[in-house]
Amino acid sequence: MKNILILGIGNQLMMDDGIGIYLIDELKKFKYERELEFIAGESDINYCLAQIERASFVIILDAMFADKEPGEVYVYALDTLHEQKMLDISPHNLHLFEVMHHQRNKLHGYLIGIEPSEVRFHIGLSENIQTQWPVIIKEVKRKIERLIGMKG
Repeated sequence: MKNILILGIGNQLMMDDGIGIYLIDELKKFKYERELEFIAGESDINYCLAQIERASFVIILDAMFADKEPGEVYVYALDTLHEQKMLDISPHNLHLFEVMHHQRNKLHGYLIGIEPSEVRFHIGLSENIQTQWPVIIKEVKRKIERLIGMKG
């Protein structure tokens, strides 16, 4: 695979909504067997779309409400997001996921969602997510390595 993009999205001014950005900062510190590009797309939808379009394979990291336990990490294929009813559980990125749905035949990659604990105006992750932070980082890294075919 060429041009593997790990894209963190979210808003760091909204507590756990920014978890994708915080994860990018942590994950790029590790060594990987393949060259990976880590980008914090934040909530700039046009920038995120431009990055996704130039990548041959993308993994998106985002806070996602899926009625799971806070801090739980789960994976969805980008080309099947619409089947998972995902488009309505990440309101700040609704447009991004709608556009990706229309391009699903060209998309190769996954969404790694992390269930947030709190989303409200405040800088920094919630206490609940901070407590789980080392485990979340380890789990997301493990899932990325598995998704791109690395040995864990």
